[in-house]
Amino acid sequence: MNVEMENPSKYQKIGDNLRKIREIKGIKQESVAKQLGITTNGYGKIERGESAIKIDRLEEIAAILGISAIDILQFDESIIFNINTMSNSAPNGIVNNYGLPNEERDLLLTQIKSLNEVVERQNKMIDLLMKKNS
Repeated sequence: MNVEMENPSKYQKIGDNLRKIREIKGIKQESVAKQLGITTNGYGKIERGESAIKIDRLEEIAAILGISAIDILQFDESIIFNINTMSNSAPNGIVNNYGLPNEERDLLLTQIKSLNEVVERQNKMIDLLMKKNS
């Protein structure tokens, strides 16, 4: 499908969702851009909502992030970080009757960041080894 999305305000929302999902997954903009065959600046414009995004491009990015295009469009960080209290009749099937204390949330975010840094170092090492062996 090569239909261009028409509402510019959607570009910003989609871009925000892309950035948040990419960061949660610990993936760098450079990596996504390289896999798309575009510059990092070009991909940055997509995340900032500065350029139109076609459905087929959204699907490419979704595949790189390991999710569906629908997941990007419907992404809600409050589900991930339990920002809003959810009722027992939550439409997505997730039931949380508690809120994560800020202290614990901050600790988890710090741990995630540290793990993402380890993964990034390992990815760089893999890239170097692959270049060396080619």
